[in-house]
Order: sequence, then C-alpha cells, then structure tokens
Amino acid sequence: MSLASSLSRVAVHLADKPGVIVEDKRLSYLELNLEARHLALSLLASGVRPGDRVALHMYNGVELVVGYFACFYAGAIAVPINTRMKPPEIQYVIEHSGSSIYLGQSELFHEISKGGFHFRTIRRFVVEGHGLEPCSDGLAAELPAIPPDRPAVILYTSGSTARPKGVVHTHRSARNAAQDFVQGLNVAEADVITIITPMVHSAGFFTLLATVEARATALIVPRFDTDAVLDAIARCHGTHLVAMPFMYRALIAAQRARPRDMRSGRHFFCGSDAVQPVLQSDFAQCFGRPLHEVFGTTETGLVAINWSEAASHVGSFGRSISGVDVAVVDANGDRVSVGTEGEMLVRSESNMAGYWNDQAGSERTLERGWFHTGDLVCQDGEGYLWFRGRKKEVIVRGGSNISPQEVEAVLYEHAGVREAGVIGPPDEIWGQRVIAFVARRPGVAVGAGELIEFVGRRLAAYKTPEEIIFLDDLPKNATGKVLRRALLARYLASGSREPVSEEALV
Repeated sequence: MSLASSLSRVAVHLADKPGVIVEDKRLSYLELNLEARHLALSLLASGVRPGDRVALHMYNGVELVVGYFACFYAGAIAVPINTRMKPPEIQYVIEHSGSSIYLGQSELFHEISKGGFHFRTIRRFVVEGHGLEPCSDGLAAELPAIPPDRPAVILYTSGSTARPKGVVHTHRSARNAAQDFVQGLNVAEADVITIITPMVHSAGFFTLLATVEARATALIVPRFDTDAVLDAIARCHGTHLVAMPFMYRALIAAQRARPRDMRSGRHFFCGSDAVQPVLQSDFAQCFGRPLHEVFGTTETGLVAINWSEAASHVGSFGRSISGVDVAVVDANGDRVSVGTEGEMLVRSESNMAGYWNDQAGSERTLERGWFHTGDLVCQDGEGYLWFRGRKKEVIVRGGSNISPQEVEAVLYEHAGVREAGVIGPPDEIWGQRVIAFVARRPGVAVGAGELIEFVGRRLAAYKTPEEIIFLDDLPKNATGKVLRRALLARYLASGSREPVSEEALV
C-alpha cells in the first residue's frame, strides 16, 4: 500500500472531516485528497514519471502537505528542502538527488534565483503552482499503481560527513514509521495534532503521516512563533504536540506571560536533543501536564518514549516502543551488560532503505538490518535507556544536526583560512553551540566578523559559527588531522561565552 492510499481511504470514509488547519484555512480530507490528485496529474502531464525526484521547497502549510501526497500519488520521490538552507546547500541537495522538478513558494524561490545559481538537473521550476501543464481531473482519473517498496521520500540530514546525507524511506518504511507514531504517541481519530517542527524534517514529516494514518486532524503552524502556537492550540483544541527543548522553553515563557486555556492538550512530547529535568519540571508546573521525552532518528523514525512520571526515570528517553528492537553493543558489536555504556543499534520495519547514492555509507550504517545510531547509551534493568554521548562528532543545535566537516569545508573556501576546526560546546538553552577555531594564512588579514559573514552567506544560520577563535596553529594528531576534542577541552577551560541569538536557530 502506498502512502497516498492512506489519504484516499480517509477521504472516502471521512470526507468532510478537517484534515488540515493552517491559521484561518481549513481543508477537509476530501478537499485535501482532490488537491493532491490534481497536482499529481499535473506532474504526470508535465512529464514526471514514477521514480523521478521532485524538490519541495516550502514552509509548513497546505501547499507542502499537498506536494507530498501528490508525489506519492504520482510515484515520484519527494525531496523536501530545509527552508533555512542557503543556495549552495540547496544546489547540492537538488543535484545530489537528481531532482528534475522544483515546487516552491515565491519567497523561497526568490532567494535562490537572485544568486545566479544554476540547478543543472532541474528541467521545470514551478512556483506557487505556476509552470505545470494543465490536466483532466477527477476521482476517476488514472494514476499509476505504486508498489510499497518503492522509494517515497529522501530526507536530507547532516551527520558525521561533510555533506548532508539523503535518507531514503520507501512507502512501506514511512508508513510503518507513521504507525509507530500513532501507537507510540497514543493518537486517536478524534485528536488534533499540532505540528510546529518543520515538515521537511523527519519529526514533522512522520507526525504529518501519523495524523493521516490515525484519521486525526493536523493543526499546522507555518513558522515557529510562541503566541501563534499557543493561540492555535487554545482555539482549535490541540491534543498532541511534538517539539524540541528550545521550543518548549519559549512556550513556557509565553504561557506565563499570557496564559491560554491549554486544557485540551493531553500529550506533550520532547526530543531531538537532551531534555533537562528542570525543563520537564517547569513545563509540568506551567501546563499541568507531564513532558514526555522521546527518541528517534531520520533513519529509524520513533524509537523510544518515556511515559513514566516516576522521579527515578527522569532523564531517561524511555523504553523502546512496540515493534522496535534496540541493542546496546561494545566496539566489537557484542551486547553489553545492564548499566554498561555502549552504542545503540536499532532494528525495525521503519528503518530506512539506505542513503541515496551512497552504497558504502548504507552498508556501514545498516548491518544485518541493524541501524548504527552512533549514540552512546546505557540501559537499566527495567529497559529504560539513558543517553551518554555521541560516538560521532555531530553537533546538535536547537534540535538540528550539524556536521563540523561541512562548516569547516566552507571556512576553507576563504583565502585567509589555513586551518579550521569546529566544535559544539554545551549550551543550556540550545543544547550545543557552533564555535570555530581558525589559523590564518600568513600575510592575509581576516577578522572574525568577516568569516562569520562569509559562512553565513553559504550555510544556514543555525550552522554558522557564533564565535571565531584565532590560533597560530591548531592541535593535530600524527597524521595531521585537527583534534576537535582538544579544541573543545581548550574552549571549556577558557570559559568563553558569547550570547546566542534565537534568530539563528528558529
């Protein structure tokens, strides 16, 4: 069964039920289904064939929902693009995926078109619906049959490599992940699921699919704004919310400043970064509900959830959900004893098919059906999992993964940079910060502000270093590799701290 089948089935049985609410706009499941079918037929009339990649460059909203399901109906592979990316990053994603059609919004398209960038694989740009061939419409129109094991989406995520990796989910694995969300987060047909995380990321994407799978209603907030989120939940009686720690901190402050009626909210979930006990305590005092920690990855979907309210379980991201196997192993791949730290491996029907155009990376990460997360955890006798660190040097800032190599690669493009090392020291609000150490080239004068601006023109704001620290030479190992851990130790010992702008992260 394809992902489009879920929408089609709900549209038949609950035609008039609100499927999507965005601000003052409501679409019933029937209307949503008709719009998705119409766009799918237009894509096919414009030459799109099953397996073609379609780039979706949109903010959270009805257009993105319709874009996803149109791709699923047409058998195209959706390639959502992070709206915070800069043109060079977008160019990489489009060309690496081989996307041939661009579906975007005028505000976002303007940003990439004014920079003189050429997207060699794109043969048709469609902005605000303009640029597609007309088509016949109707429920009886012919659409291709899509096998469940065909790729449905490529979700690009930063990891330990210098470039983002394209995580491939089939219709089957994505639907399984959606069902995991439904069961794991206790979603029912009568619920209203508030979506504030970007639906171009796995959390927002799988939450959307889960809402349709459960025949619930998606309450979508286009961009993160605390008042807009709280007002929407109060107005539309939102029942569930999945968000990141920095979002909940902001929501707590806004609710305290102007209380709203949040009694409809039954379940609140927090993940993508460490959830501090003080945040859980503050949230419970402010909203009168517990904040449940969850764990998932783009490659696996939802893995674990902490439903316990016992003080002894605070700080754990819970136990693995039904249908998901977790193993904690040592460096040799052998399972460790209870309470011993090791790498967490995940096996389920929701695991990705692999990385797009990266067979070697897929084989390294997926071994005999087990996904190697790179996260170090320990598991207690009750099965609760506790995060202990990261095997890889990924920086998680405001819930978003950042590859140090990617930031360093951009710094090396500057004529004044001889050596660069990027680290992620801890931050109470955002989880980690992005700090760069740089050794200048002899005879080239370059300042911190110039380098920050240089990176900011090429990478998303959340990846841009907040601080540049200059050294004559960076510490290196015997083979000449920059030692990030030594840089981190030096930074922590110095006690350096600059204020962080929320603008760079949201």
